[in-house]
Formats: sequence, C-alpha cells, structure tokens
Amino acid sequence: MIKRSPNHSLSSRSIHHLNGLVLILSLFTSLSSMSYGKAILWKDSGSSKATETRFNYDRTEDAKKVSKFWSEHKVAVGMTAAGSYGLLGGVLAIHFHPQWNVDLGFGGGSHFQAYGFRIKKFLLLSSQLNPYIAGGFTRWHRNQTRPFNSSNISPGFIADQFLEETERQQGIIDEKLLNAALGLQYTFLDGPWKNYGIFFELMFLLSIDDSDSAPTGSLGVNYFF
Repeated sequence: MIKRSPNHSLSSRSIHHLNGLVLILSLFTSLSSMSYGKAILWKDSGSSKATETRFNYDRTEDAKKVSKFWSEHKVAVGMTAAGSYGLLGGVLAIHFHPQWNVDLGFGGGSHFQAYGFRIKKFLLLSSQLNPYIAGGFTRWHRNQTRPFNSSNISPGFIADQFLEETERQQGIIDEKLLNAALGLQYTFLDGPWKNYGIFFELMFLLSIDDSDSAPTGSLGVNYFF
C-alpha cells in the first residue's frame, strides 16, 4: 500500500478518532466528578420537620473497605490480551498514589515484540467497579530480515494500519506509538478471587512517525499485593 509522508498533516479519519476520544474522556470525567455531588433527603423521626442532609457514599462501610484496599496495595502484576502489547502481554503496575499508578508492560504477537509504559488514573476510590483513564507510549519491534505478508501479522490491524509495503518486504517492524485508553475495572475484595481485578478498555493508538492511527480494545486481569 502507499504510505503517506511523515510530515503530512493528520488525515480526516485520524482527526475524527482523536476528536471522538477527547469527547468521550471529557464526558466520562465530568460524569464521574458529578457522582460525588449526589444528595438525598431524609426525615428525622425525633424532629417535627424534615431535615436536609448531604449523604456521601464515601462514608459507608463498603466504601471505606474499598478505600482501605487501595491505600494498602501498592503493586500489581497482570496479563492483557490484545491492545497495545499485541496478542498477549504482561504488566507490572506500581501504585504511587491510591488513584494513580504507572504500568510497565511487555508482550507481542506473531513476528514482533512490544514494550512500553503508561500512567493510569482511577476515577473513584470508593467503588469496586472503578472507571479509569490512561495514556502512554508503546513500541512494536522486529529486527529480522525475512519478508512477511499482512496475513502473517497478528493482530491484523498492525499490518493493515501501520506498516508500509517496503517494511513488509524487508521484514522489519519498528513502530513508536502513543496510546490513550478509557477502561473499567472490577476488583474483588473477598472470596476465591480476593485481590484480583478484571478489566476491559477501549484504546486509541497513534503513530509518532507518520500519524497513522487505529482504535482497538483490551481485556485483562491483575493481582494486587
């Protein structure tokens, strides 16, 4: 296929993807911040008139249990399928703050390896079902010189969206990508799955070299300790 010059401006498709991602992240962050402002009315049986009070879910025992979990667990290891690390990847997460962590990842697919990092922010501290946003850098790399076809690369969108025909003929993959993600994680606090978290995320990948882009998704599991 014909590749565009590295100096060309973003294609209309890339701009459309970027605008959509920014809009989703903005709306999601706004909605999550609004969740802290919910209030209910209750009537005190020992009083002659209704009393209005602010009810904060963060003060319940369940919420305190979740908050305590995040304050005590500083490291997580996990696995992810699809996404920026290829077909399968491993992740080490370091929680330097209850809401913030740094992910270091390594993985790959057929004919390439992937590694990178990202910063993740959880939007809630009081719920086991926790939305998050994340952004970082990933590199896909292959230094062999045997040619390959698009059908040899898995996930397939890597060859379709990011590789030139000359790269396939030379058998070389070297893509540097920025990634942004919107995800949802459920963390188990007790039972046989205690300290495990399962997550799903939508991700947008953007090539640093030539502004090619593609959306993708990822599934994974973490263990916190």
